[in-house]
Amino acid sequence: MAVVAKVTYRRHDYPEYKKRKLREIAELLRKYRYVILVSIRGVTANVLHETRAMLRERGSVLKVIKNTLTKLAIERVKEEKPGLEKLEEYLTGQNAIIFTNENPFEIAIFLAKNKIAREARPGDIATKEVVIPKGNTGMAPGPVISLFNKVGVPTTIREGSIFVTKDTVVLKEGDVISQDLADLLNKLGIKPVEVSIEPKAAYLDGKVVEGKDLKIDLEEFKNSLAQAHMEALNLAVNAAIPTPEVLSNVIAKAHMEALALAASAGILTPETAPTVISRAYAAALNLYEKMKKVKPELAG
Repeated sequence: MAVVAKVTYRRHDYPEYKKRKLREIAELLRKYRYVILVSIRGVTANVLHETRAMLRERGSVLKVIKNTLTKLAIERVKEEKPGLEKLEEYLTGQNAIIFTNENPFEIAIFLAKNKIAREARPGDIATKEVVIPKGNTGMAPGPVISLFNKVGVPTTIREGSIFVTKDTVVLKEGDVISQDLADLLNKLGIKPVEVSIEPKAAYLDGKVVEGKDLKIDLEEFKNSLAQAHMEALNLAVNAAIPTPEVLSNVIAKAHMEALALAASAGILTPETAPTVISRAYAAALNLYEKMKKVKPELAG
């Protein structure tokens, strides 16, 4: 009976360019305090380029990554960055990483506030109202005129160019962009869609925070802080806590309560005299009215 030797096949070693990429990612993971994983699915090269430039000005680095290589890089540095391995579960789909020393919450707010306009594609949702303005389009007459007609933009021909005869709203926020309108807007150089890369998760101080938890509504947060401040101030005043912020209110409240107590007890002081006298007069008048009912002769 023939004996068949068992052969174990090994994976080929990574090519040099992948090794360089692996070393680069590992070094960036070591160098920067925070790591923000972002989705780039559907994000155009232009948006990535502009976002990279904006982040560079803040001292941060945006790198498009390969998930497998990034997992290997994380394995290399996880002892130096405890908890970083938790980021691996988010490494699905198309991703990039922002390496930064800035607070990830600040970066998330920055990205949300600095959306980048891009060209329209059929099926896109308009993120703002779009107006094709009145005036010379600089476009020569030809088949493109039919696009203007299809989307309801009035035109005329002057001096060998297509003129739009009045400002025309072609999209409102939330509208779906058709093929014809996308073609026309792109020819006119109008970018109706504003986008930003979306954080999926961030590594900070040994923990991984989901992208949705990085998004902060600044107006809501501001209102919450104001409400918390008012409630804390009210509590401190009622508890008579003599801190610099509430001391004047505590003294004023104590003064008002002392005046009310003195007036109720009929204690005459320069501050309480008007109140004490008016109360005494009202009580006397009330007594007089009751006495009149008992002894009508007092009515005279």
